[in-house]
Amino acid sequence: MHNDILSEITQEANLSRSSDAGRELVSFLDPELTIGELLAINFQDAQVLVHDYARQKVRGLPHGSFLVASRMSLDPSAIIPAEDEEAALVLLRIVGDYQLPNARLMEDYRFQAGMRATDSEETWDHPNRVDEWTKNNLSYGGYKCRVLGTFRMKEAENGVYKFSFGADLVNYYSGRGMKVYKPVGKLLSNIVNFQKTVGTSEFGEAGRLRIGRVRFAASEIGVDEALDNVPVEVDPTDFVSRRTFYGGMSRGGKSNAMKITAKAVYLLRARSNSARVGQLIFDPNGEYANANIQDGGSIRSVYEEISGLQYADEIATYGLNAHPNDPQRKIVKINFYGATPTNWGDSAVVRTALDQLFVGKQIIATSLGEAGEKYILAFRDANIVVPDDLSSRGDQTRLKREVQVYRGILHAAGFDAPNQTANIRGLFSRDLREAMQNNRCDGDKQTNIAAAGAILEDDTVSWGDFVDALRGLLLFMEERDSGWSDFDRTYRDGHNGRPWDRGTLNNLLQIFRYPNGVRSFMSLTRLHSASSAVDYAQEVVNDLRLGKLVIFDQSTGDPDQNVAAAERILWAIFNRQKADFVDPSVDSDGQIVPPPPVMVYLEEAHNLLPAGGGKDELRTIWARTAKEGSKYRIGMVLATQEPSSVMPAILKNTDNWFVAHLNNTDEVRSLSKFYDFEDYAHQIKSISDPGFVRMRTLSNPFTIPVQIDLFQARSN
Repeated sequence: MHNDILSEITQEANLSRSSDAGRELVSFLDPELTIGELLAINFQDAQVLVHDYARQKVRGLPHGSFLVASRMSLDPSAIIPAEDEEAALVLLRIVGDYQLPNARLMEDYRFQAGMRATDSEETWDHPNRVDEWTKNNLSYGGYKCRVLGTFRMKEAENGVYKFSFGADLVNYYSGRGMKVYKPVGKLLSNIVNFQKTVGTSEFGEAGRLRIGRVRFAASEIGVDEALDNVPVEVDPTDFVSRRTFYGGMSRGGKSNAMKITAKAVYLLRARSNSARVGQLIFDPNGEYANANIQDGGSIRSVYEEISGLQYADEIATYGLNAHPNDPQRKIVKINFYGATPTNWGDSAVVRTALDQLFVGKQIIATSLGEAGEKYILAFRDANIVVPDDLSSRGDQTRLKREVQVYRGILHAAGFDAPNQTANIRGLFSRDLREAMQNNRCDGDKQTNIAAAGAILEDDTVSWGDFVDALRGLLLFMEERDSGWSDFDRTYRDGHNGRPWDRGTLNNLLQIFRYPNGVRSFMSLTRLHSASSAVDYAQEVVNDLRLGKLVIFDQSTGDPDQNVAAAERILWAIFNRQKADFVDPSVDSDGQIVPPPPVMVYLEEAHNLLPAGGGKDELRTIWARTAKEGSKYRIGMVLATQEPSSVMPAILKNTDNWFVAHLNNTDEVRSLSKFYDFEDYAHQIKSISDPGFVRMRTLSNPFTIPVQIDLFQARSN
């Protein structure tokens, strides 16, 4: 008996909590905001009957508006347990007009009334033109709606009921109606700010930040502060280690939204220093790196939002040129010559010393692309290899010679050398020099080759003389009767058949075949500094791993060079993050330490990303980062006015979307394939208001129309 009493008490308590939850759901509905009846529904679509009076009463129902349908009684005394099937709000979105069954008859009435009013100042709906019964019938219309899902109050593990959403219907009845309401105020806020998931769990409850307000129409009639001015919030962790897309025409607010996103992610550290996320922004126009009137400063000042932070610990800017208002900017130049190894017999030491040389060579190779001329392609593809074993004196000499010849080519192309002279001691044997001086060519060729052999006798020579010697060496190796073949045959006989040149040297020297050879990459001298000691790509990686906001100013760069720099930096980030993932460190508690989170922002991404459909596009760093980046904790944020130009592999792996105005049907169509953006296709193409976007983030179960706030460098 005692157990029965306890069970009954428990059941009553559970029913009370369930009924309270049901009443809370009912409290969201306002009879004054009833707009019509649900005529029909299925799992995807619904038809709603609405009267003009109701539309006027609720201040309009524009395309894309949310509606809720329910059978719940609004009687305060009614008991509706949360588990009751009817204790639900079906969320709808207006996507078009629904033609009522009597539409043709009503059109005829309207036509007749219009004809009667053509010779009068009165409109056809004036009482003198149409009777009240007919006018009332003509006032009915229909909306076609998309079924987005169902809101209910569901019991959590702790016994508390929470506002919950499921993106479907569990059931529907053809013979039951529902009242349809316009959500405003608290209900609208709960709808647009409902969070189905949390982003990066390591940050815990990071807190949502305002990004704008709900906006359904460009021609809205004012904004009622209590009902319509509903803030829209985002969870900053939605962006961490995820892909985010901003699409829209120029001046459509893409940059503004990206700045708000970057600021929101940066401010995660205000909760905990462990929530630092390194962010890299490729800045094509200098609007992130430099202060401007529109933003009231620059995003560089975001660190001032958190007391006690210092600029040097929080922000890093990079650029090709110094800026008077940014004295701490790092100049993005490398030493194309590399450093001189302290021990040519140690492969690791050699690779480290020549790191910038190899980086520079890759930059040159990328800039040459598919040049077409065979002699340039031969130079481009010449592969200077550091053997794993450099114990052999001959291998050391061969490598030194190739490196020094490459440096001579750089000097010929206008790259300032770190030293006044070239050290060539022991690189060109006496046998070679004598063969050159005794060459069998005629005229100027004989003279030039002999002079080159004489120059190579010295241990150190000026770079200009060394270049002349290299031109003579190429002539000696290329001329048929110069004596080169005899020299090389003799060399092979004394070195177990191994040639004096394995092919690399000859390929390098091909650049001297024609005067235009070295001119083909002279423009890259602006990226060179003989005093640079560190590769800036690695500096960027190091800054990101410290959780800094890094801005890479590309406003003065050549487009091709900007692309090459972005790809090289992204490869450096990708490889470092991957290395930490594959071979992670362990903390003092024995827990695996994951790679630190990093985000990369690509403004005007169509200028950086390779075109979709290109050969080997899935092997590019962009596609690999899009597909694998989340695993390695790399987030990618891209903005473009040409969504169709973005590789499908990237868009298919995108989690967060902000879509503003696009003026092209093809571009709109390319986005209509994703989620529910098809519902907004007409708006996207026709409405060009800056900052008016359709937003869907990782934690949003459906797309929301939002007017994005204007970014301010400093919060008020």
